[in-house]
Order: sequence, then structure tokens, then C-alpha cells
Amino acid sequence: MADKYKYIVDTSKDFITLINRNYIYEVVNSSYERMIHKPHDEIMNHSVSHVWGEETFRNKIKSYLDKCLSGQEVHYIDTFKFGLENRYMHVSYYPYRENGDGVTHALVFTHDITKLGKIESRLINYEFRDPLTGLFNRKSLDIILDMELEKAKRTETDNLRALLFIDILNYKEISKKFGYEIGNILLENTGLRIKEGLRDSDFTFSYVNSELVVFLTVIASRIDAARVAEKLYNSITYPYQHQQYSIKLKAAIGIAVFPDDCNGKNELLKKAVSASEEAVRAGRSFMYYDSRLHTESIKRLNIEAELTAAFHNQELELYYQPIVGCRGNILGAEALIRWNHKSKGLVSPIEFIPVAEDTGLIEEIGKWVIFSASRQLAEWVTQYDIYVSLNLCAREFSNEELVEITKNALQQADNLNPAHLKLEITESEGIRHPEKFIKRIEMLKNMGIEIYIDDFGTGQSSLEYLKNIPADVLKIDKIFIDNIHKNNSDREFLEAMVSLVKTRGKKIITEGISCSEQADIVKSLDCERMQGFYFSRPLPAVEFEALLKSDMNLPL
Repeated sequence: MADKYKYIVDTSKDFITLINRNYIYEVVNSSYERMIHKPHDEIMNHSVSHVWGEETFRNKIKSYLDKCLSGQEVHYIDTFKFGLENRYMHVSYYPYRENGDGVTHALVFTHDITKLGKIESRLINYEFRDPLTGLFNRKSLDIILDMELEKAKRTETDNLRALLFIDILNYKEISKKFGYEIGNILLENTGLRIKEGLRDSDFTFSYVNSELVVFLTVIASRIDAARVAEKLYNSITYPYQHQQYSIKLKAAIGIAVFPDDCNGKNELLKKAVSASEEAVRAGRSFMYYDSRLHTESIKRLNIEAELTAAFHNQELELYYQPIVGCRGNILGAEALIRWNHKSKGLVSPIEFIPVAEDTGLIEEIGKWVIFSASRQLAEWVTQYDIYVSLNLCAREFSNEELVEITKNALQQADNLNPAHLKLEITESEGIRHPEKFIKRIEMLKNMGIEIYIDDFGTGQSSLEYLKNIPADVLKIDKIFIDNIHKNNSDREFLEAMVSLVKTRGKKIITEGISCSEQADIVKSLDCERMQGFYFSRPLPAVEFEALLKSDMNLPL
């Protein structure tokens, strides 16, 4: 009789095992042995952890066995690795009582449902993906927008999201001319081109026919969406080669930004579609929903492109604004970058420096400034006892290579004495990263370079900050100078600030002096150095050198 039962168990296609309370196999059938590629002797009377490995036993099997051995039936579906293959399994645990007493074993039936699992997976894939392009479909778009916009609403920072609606304008025309099979292949490849131009965290969707949607999950600013749109447009419209033909897709992209343009997914999509239609009417590659912002974005993108070209074409130059003593004698100068645009003339730093910072070009520009100013200064110090200060932005000052760059610049400038070069950094950068800020200052000071804190008083610094900062000179911002000749309280506030700084052993430069009355008040406070349009505007190197040669006090 026992042999008959054994025959039935062994011929079953299901995997059948009997496991005791010590997690030892007491019965295994032939199907089970074949599936896990182990002979009978390596399973029978061995523990489950021995057969499957301790990690799999602990994480995927033991909890179900324990439930069964406590008297519960257990049924679940999971994937298991058999050799090199993962397979879907429906597993059932039945409590087994050997002599009618308490539960002594777990009787385990496992049914292979891999074919069903694959069918289900394909059905799910079909439900959420476009069969032509393989991209997520409109149903997926609804779900993902719901999730991502809800995430954005829960945070006050990093909450910008952008939706790009892409309309392939000549898809029907191409399909009629070359056949719909070629049209479909081009559309599929366009989806691949788009995905290649995005981050892993972004999404691409097939919307309707030849319309696609891109969702950017997190962007730092609105301009980022324009950068992506321009990149995608160039990728989409790059010609395809088919036999002797060059096929170029035409596209229009509409951009809507959450939460600036709307509060919900439907409105976000609607405004992106509207912007796309406007781009078609205007004959543009892309447009924002807000036309004013679109104009600003285009202007900024143009500045990015022109600035990169200007840097390589040597259109950037340094101007020098004198820093004077109490008698108006020139002690040094602050080097200020200017862009001498070939058609627009001088472009204000207010326009191009933020762009340089955003694109990362500022680091290359900053390096050029340090080397150029050092070379110029090396020429001047042979005849004049002056110094030059360079204003570094936060990104430049955070550059781990700043100290090495400065050393190399000094060496290449005929081993210029570091005492002639001063570096300025804004107060706000120090407050954001005080430890790194102080460490970098100390490294530069050890080289013999004096450090200035620019725009002092605008960064909400504390007295403790003032006490501990290792900088040598504080440049008091012009906002504290503007009205001292008109307003007694402003003058008294400046006086208190100067007194406080002096008690901490720091030197002072007052910026933004625009008239003789302001200069007289600052002199009366015993400030050592002054700077401003009253003495001189920033000058090209040749004109500044002419001032030095004249040996005249400022203002002239």
C-alpha cells in the first residue's frame, strides 16, 4: 500500500514535500528533485536551510512553515530561483498530524504557474504600455502624474515638475509617402531617442497617435525644462536615412510647469498642449505656456550659447576699479569681469554671471580670471606698489582645486608675491557652509593671500560668526552707505558697524561711495580704504595703468 502512495506522489507534476518541526525533509517527490536539480539523498533528511540556503530559508520560507506548524493553512504565490531560472509558484502549506495529536509536520504542495505568470505579466504590460512604441501609455500617464504631483505638493523645496507635450507634425505625411510601416518605425525610434536624452527618473509616454509626453520629475528651475526641450527637439528632428532618402521629422513642444502654471494634472496637460499649439502657430521649436516666461527662457538660452562662444573667442576682459586710501591715493583695485559683445557692446555681469554659474562655465571663467589678473598684476608690481582683489562666487570658492589653481597662476606670473593678490568671497557663502568656508580661507591664508568678505552686513551674520571668521578684511556693502549723508540713523548705524568690526581686529573697505559727502563721513570714521564711482568707475587695464602713471589722487 505504501508503495502505491509513493507511486502516486512521485508521478504528480506538483512538488510535494513533508517537513517536520525541525525543518527537516521527511518526504520529497521526484518532481521536486528534478526541479531543484538535486538528487534524493541531498534533500531527504536534510534541513530546508541546507537545501535552499540560509538566507532564502529565513527570508522566504521559515515564516510560512512556522504558521503552518502552528495549525494554519497557508497559500501564496511567489517567485523562486530554480537553477538559473526564476519561476512563479503557487505554494500551499497544510498542517499534518502524524497520529491525530498536535501538528507534527507541514505538508507542502507547490504548483508551477510560470506560464500563467508570464501571460499575466504580458497582459499588465499591454494594459500600461503602447504596443507600437513600447512607451508608457495614457493610463500610465494618469497614474504617474497623480503620484508625482502628490509628492511635489508634500514638499516646499524641490517641488518643480515639468510636462512637455511633443507633437510630431509631419508623421501622417511621412506615413503616406513611405508607408505606415516606416512611419511606425520612425515613431518607435523617436521614442528611443527621447528616452536616451532624459534622466532615469524622468518618464516618456505615448499619448495619441504621433503625440508624445515627457514628464520631468524634479527640476531646479523653469529654465531646465527649456534646456531639455531644446535637446529633445534637436534629437527628434535629426534626419533618418531610408534608402536614398533623408527623412526629417518636424515637431513642436509645449511646456507647462507645476506648480507655477497649475494645481493639477489635467490642467498641467491642457496647458502643455496649448503651449504646443502656440509653438506651431509661432513656428517655434518649443514654447512655455506663459509667453512672457518663454521670451525670458529663450533670451537666457541665447545668452548661454553666446557666452560659451564668447569665452572661447576671448570676448571677456577684465576691468579694474580703484580702491583708495583716505587721501584718494590708489592702493589697489578690484578686478571685474566684462563681456565685450561683438554686436551688443558691453553686457552687464548681472545678465551673464548667473548664467555662467548655472551652466558650470563659471569655473572655467574663474580660472581664466585668476591667471589673467595674476599676469597683469605681475607687470604692474614691477613699477607700482599695488594689489588686485578678485571676487569669487560660491561655486568658484567651493572648487576643491582652487588652492592649486591659485598656486599655479602665481607661479606662471613670474612667481608673483601672494601678498599682492586678494580673494573676495560673499558673506552668504560662509554662512551656508561655515566649516568648509573657514578651512578654505585658512589654506589660502597659509599661502600668504589676504581674504576679503564681500557685501558684509547683507548675510544676516551673527556676532559669533564675525568673531570666528578668519578673513582679514570686511567690505561693507553699499546699501549701508547710500543714505549716510541724508539720514542720521543710517550714519549712526554705519558708525556702530565700523566700531564693532574694528573691535574684532578686522580691516574695512567701504563700497559704493558715490559723492564727496559720503566720502567725508567715511573718512571721519577712520576707514582705511574706500571704493566707488565717486573715485572712479571700473576701467580697462590700459586706462587703469594710466591712472597709476599719473600718480594723482582720486577723484581727479
